[in-house]
Amino acid sequence: DHLANRRFVSGTFIRRRDQLDYLEEPDIFHDVFGHVPLLSDPVFAAFLQAYGARASAEPALVGRMARLYWHTIEFGLVREDGDIKLYGAGIVSSHGESNYALNSPKPPRIAFDLPRVLRTDYITNDLQPAYVVLDSFAELLARTLDTDFVALSAELDALPDIAPGAIVAEDRLIDTIHPQAQAA
Repeated sequence: DHLANRRFVSGTFIRRRDQLDYLEEPDIFHDVFGHVPLLSDPVFAAFLQAYGARASAEPALVGRMARLYWHTIEFGLVREDGDIKLYGAGIVSSHGESNYALNSPKPPRIAFDLPRVLRTDYITNDLQPAYVVLDSFAELLARTLDTDFVALSAELDALPDIAPGAIVAEDRLIDTIHPQAQAA
């Protein structure tokens, strides 16, 4: 409801020194450093509002909408001018996760596909085993505005969930080492 009404709620405590790289619950550093800068991007702000409206309108979708939030707003990557960049607040508020997300050969980077994201579980207590890469915030906004989440969720209920870090046959993997060499 807060996001749907363009209100952003922030934590009021700050992590201890031994928690600088990771904290499971969001603190003021995570919120102000990770989330607030993107609120100035009109397209991303419109996505947050649309996301909030859809997530609060249908309580039965909370689980699926939480997955969208996690894989985009918290741990998303975006392509810009051929480069992969961080934007998820969970990544940018962690130096270790930032370095891992951009530079490690281990986690797959998977092109954004809304049904796939809504089926994909996530973990909250370790580095992410995979990351979702957007082509643009406009893509994310358009998919959020144009999707009947109730109907899509009903379709997805017939399919198995996807484990964190798993690769499925339909995935388009993004090569972060040679991003220009990707197949379309």
